[in-house]
Amino acid sequence: MNLDMKTTKLSLYHYQACPFCAITREAIKHIDLNIAQRDVLKEPNYRSELIRGGGKPQVPCLKIEKENGTTQWLYESRDIIQYLQNESALLEIMN
Repeated sequence: MNLDMKTTKLSLYHYQACPFCAITREAIKHIDLNIAQRDVLKEPNYRSELIRGGGKPQVPCLKIEKENGTTQWLYESRDIIQYLQNESALLEIMN
């Protein structure tokens, strides 16, 4: 699976003024990933999805839709960035 196909299964829940979200968005840009960004303040439905799926309104949160049909909600900017770096490196090695 290539990187673009993999990122279609990822969504970042965030809002613009959050400093931890900004760090996460910058890392996504630096790694050059195309990840859907869902601003929870501009779109209340995204906030509802985040709470319903992840269990809390905390941002940033990366929604990871896995191939086996399960969904993981990953909180904490440091953890999100580490996950994305690891996945990106793994896919580069495989290609």
